[in-house]
Amino acid sequence: RPRRLVGPGRTADGVRIPLLANLDTLEEVEHAVAAGAEGVGLLRTELLFLHRGTEPGVAEQAATYLAIADRFPGRPVVIRTLDIGADKQVPYLPELEEPNPALGLRGLRLAREVRPELLDRQLEAIGRAAARTEADLRVMAPMVAVPEEAAWFAARARAYGLRTVGVMVEVPAAALAAGR
Repeated sequence: RPRRLVGPGRTADGVRIPLLANLDTLEEVEHAVAAGAEGVGLLRTELLFLHRGTEPGVAEQAATYLAIADRFPGRPVVIRTLDIGADKQVPYLPELEEPNPALGLRGLRLAREVRPELLDRQLEAIGRAAARTEADLRVMAPMVAVPEEAAWFAARARAYGLRTVGVMVEVPAAALAAGR
């Protein structure tokens, strides 16, 4: 059972920090609401893609994203696009074998190089949900290494009506290129 948050988040010197949920499963949505989360800082969309034989359709994805976003009206909900690769595989994508599955072809690189249509369907679903919710729905891409990948993703996401687009800085190359 989640503990209820007491008051807004603040640093020791009084700077306000929103307390946002990190969601891995659908069950965690209600826990986050009950705990008083001020939005969602990371919704891992793998919850829709793993442990099944076929890719979820656009309508199913959109309905799920909308149901989650609607629990946080007027608050940020950050949806991370699919982060799979050799470390997390699904039967409807080609099998990948890599020397370092943690940094190899996964996340945005997998979507861009192997299955861009999968990313397009996901962005379409997120765009549909964004158009119908009162939440401040945002999207971000995982495993982005260079500014060119970030720009490619941003253009693609904006084509589906998504206004607030970002990337996770989790690859060493991305951290080094952050100033560009």
